[in-house]
Amino acid sequence: MPWVPSSSARHRASQQASGLPVGFVSISDILDETVRAGNSTNVVGLVKDCRLPIPTRGTDYKTALVLYDLSTQDSNEGIHFNIFCPQEEMPEVKPGDVVMVFQAKVQRFRSNPLSLITSFRTSVHVFSASRIMKPPRSAKAALLPPKKKNSNREPNEKEYEYVSYFYHQIDKYGVPDEEQFQIMAKQSLNIKQKFSLLQDVQEGKFCDLFVQVVRDPFDLGDKITLYVSDYTENDLFFNYTWEGVRDLSSGEGYAYEDSSQQASTKKEWIGPYGKKAMQITCYEPHASYIRHEAKAGSWLGLQNVQVKLGRDGRNLEGFMREDRSAFGDSGAKINAHVLDTTDRDTIDPRLKDAIRRWRDYTRVKKADLKRLESTELKRKSEEPEKKRLNAKQRRKRRREEVEKKVDEQASKEEQSLGLNQLISSESVEKPTCAIESILEPAFYETLINGEPKSLLLPFTCSKYRANTRVVDFRPNCLEDFACVRKQTAFDVLSDHSGDSDSGEEEDDDDGMGMGKLVWEWRFMLQLEDASAKDKARNRIWVVVDNAEAQYLTGLDASNLRQDPETLAKLRERLFALWGDLEEHKASKAAEQAATRRRKPGDMPPMESSDAEDDGPRRGRGERGGEAAAAVSNKPFTCCIKQYGVSIREDDPALASAGNGRRWERVFGLFGTKICC
Repeated sequence: MPWVPSSSARHRASQQASGLPVGFVSISDILDETVRAGNSTNVVGLVKDCRLPIPTRGTDYKTALVLYDLSTQDSNEGIHFNIFCPQEEMPEVKPGDVVMVFQAKVQRFRSNPLSLITSFRTSVHVFSASRIMKPPRSAKAALLPPKKKNSNREPNEKEYEYVSYFYHQIDKYGVPDEEQFQIMAKQSLNIKQKFSLLQDVQEGKFCDLFVQVVRDPFDLGDKITLYVSDYTENDLFFNYTWEGVRDLSSGEGYAYEDSSQQASTKKEWIGPYGKKAMQITCYEPHASYIRHEAKAGSWLGLQNVQVKLGRDGRNLEGFMREDRSAFGDSGAKINAHVLDTTDRDTIDPRLKDAIRRWRDYTRVKKADLKRLESTELKRKSEEPEKKRLNAKQRRKRRREEVEKKVDEQASKEEQSLGLNQLISSESVEKPTCAIESILEPAFYETLINGEPKSLLLPFTCSKYRANTRVVDFRPNCLEDFACVRKQTAFDVLSDHSGDSDSGEEEDDDDGMGMGKLVWEWRFMLQLEDASAKDKARNRIWVVVDNAEAQYLTGLDASNLRQDPETLAKLRERLFALWGDLEEHKASKAAEQAATRRRKPGDMPPMESSDAEDDGPRRGRGERGGEAAAAVSNKPFTCCIKQYGVSIREDDPALASAGNGRRWERVFGLFGTKICC
């Protein structure tokens, strides 16, 4: 086993390499994580291993180099440099060539050590080992012609001189000869695509899997037993019966359950019933990673899993043992890693398919449970009543009868309204309420100096269902329904709003800004009570935030002024929601514009104009008028939530939120979807 220096020895080696050109770092500084993942840096290294280019799922090809420098020459350590580019721009290297890289990104892939990867700003320059002159002569003549037409950064004279010094100073004992190097490179193309669904695994095969842990790992000290599923079925798996199966999507079996509940259900099977789960035994070093990172509900990527029959000789099981065939590494490779299921941009399509199968399985299971419960209730209801009901049972029956009458009455009212069947909402079992009741202020009863007092609350956190129709929207132009903002590191926090009023933009220079611009939905709808036409109808403005707009329309936000396809889809789907409201608003705006262009003598009498204020006032109700009379749309059932936001307030007497801020009541749309 090669000697691996201590961190202090590596630091001294890094100091010896401190003659690096300005802006460059040593490879040991990256491996020791002095340079953090996500940063860009410049490095110079000697090539000791290479993978030949292979196609990716996109248009680029991928190759990987292993580089080392003066700071790592004694430890036999190297850093992986992953290059993504078109095939015609792929650099060609030989053993011992010097590679100078500008603006390579430091990354941590899965559980592996830090490595380098190219980005659109990266420049790669290769110096042929056989043509590098001894110092102090420049190595410029050894620079191979670049494959990429436009390089972002060319080396300067000082950097050329350093290449000469570097090449003739570094120990090349770890560099293979040309023949061995080519053999190793060609072997890198022999990697087979081993990904498999559990339904396709076979005895004696090695495979890669995307699976969910369906039971907390069982720790045996030197190894760990996993029970995993990708929600496909294999006839050679153990058959888990219905009894004891619990819903993994509900959170049961997770670490946040109380200890008594865990103790009582620890031995219960909580995964999918049937032949959809496989047992996998994991040895070191995979066991240590799984022990600290995985739990029931985690999605894992597992590589090089050996499949064979278990001890009973009837059911297939998996085994993960030490893998020392890792490219460019002298140690064992960890073939298990937790998958991120939250990033829509980077999630693997195969993982997305597995999550979709999990969702479908959960729906089928819930439907089966509901059907079984219904069958059981029907059977019990058909049985003759053998004994007289007691008082508690009679009260329960009366409540059920009253609730049934209320539900029947609500159903009749909805039928008379002719609700839009293209719009669906959550919590269909909850009764609807009028907007007038939603707008009613809330009071808190308390005692002050021994006397009862009723205090007006600025807002309450409540949710409602209501039958409404859309009579107005803001902004007036559909192209403005999506807005752009700068992504920050705080976006993952649930209490981070990211709006300008919260003062977050003032901190953009503190290093937390991620720099990426993202488009988000942000618009408002004015809803009117879908009551009889001869009654006064209340109105309410509701905010539709990014997540709820995605659910409502089924579309992701983008620059609608430059994305006519998404704009057309948005207009079509909102037509199902509000009918010809957009055309009505456009026509009315044109009439108002024409009126403003008239000369004073051409204006109609003041008595003939309508005075109305239809501006968006969040958290306030408005009476219906003639503004929406010409709009043709159908009412629908939606979900509305009430909450409060903190806004600036200069009057200390009104600063109910403290520190120059006050609470304002806001209503928002949620759980409502256009089904078209």
